[in-house]
Amino acid sequence: MPEDHHLPPVSDADSDPNTPRTVLVGFVGTVLLVVIIVALQTLFYNVEKKEYQRKIVNQIPEELASLKAQQTENLHAYRWIDKASGIVAIPIDRAIELVVQESSNPATPVIRPATPKQP
Repeated sequence: MPEDHHLPPVSDADSDPNTPRTVLVGFVGTVLLVVIIVALQTLFYNVEKKEYQRKIVNQIPEELASLKAQQTENLHAYRWIDKASGIVAIPIDRAIELVVQESSNPATPVIRPATPKQP
């Protein structure tokens, strides 16, 4: 018959988990997990921002840049829309001032653009 190895008797005190140590390990693990998540999220947002700058902001095609410049110029300049009909475009800032002025004084007649004649 094989020889039995005798194990020391296990008492109830030895079989209970060490509560303070378990709480400490749980707390430290939770804090480390939160720190790792925040660090990874920060890293992700920084890389995302750099990629957005590299792919979108820094690589505006020439045609788009020229179109944007033309639109900005149109918003801030006086110009004829239809000289024969007397229709002009005014800068957006001046148009806003006129709209505010008209809305604050309802007795002021509203200036309407000339409508084209129907054939």
